[in-house]
Amino acid sequence: MGAESSRSYGISSNFTLPVKWRERKRVALASVLAWDPKIVVLDEPTIGQDHQQKEKLRQFIVQLNSQGKAVVIVTHDVEFVAESNPRVVLMAEGKIVADGMAKEILTNEQLVARASIVPPQITEIFLRLADFGLPTNIIDVYQARDVLSEHLRAHAK
Repeated sequence: MGAESSRSYGISSNFTLPVKWRERKRVALASVLAWDPKIVVLDEPTIGQDHQQKEKLRQFIVQLNSQGKAVVIVTHDVEFVAESNPRVVLMAEGKIVADGMAKEILTNEQLVARASIVPPQITEIFLRLADFGLPTNIIDVYQARDVLSEHLRAHAK
């Protein structure tokens, strides 16, 4: 599983140094996966990663989950969390303040303020559009598109 997992994340077994900084995280992850752990903990895995690398990471996490592995991610990247829509354990001052699905937690203004984070950008837009009858629990741009399309169709008549 280790070599197979590292290849699926875009790391070959015969690379040469020097390795770019953002690729060091990928190499470290491949090293951990070589041990075939049941639980993988990732600390701020998206720092220094571009959108393409974040998407590869998200798909890789889905793959690990499908193999029965638990993935714990410690991150401040709310956009990455929103795109993945996992279970979220939100902490503030070293204590758990919420535990639930990302959609429930990241759209709760009081909870995100308490944890000193900002909601995903699409959520902030929908929070400002609440006076127009739009829902405020949107964290996904595709769902936002569908909601806006439906709203516009309903009000075009």
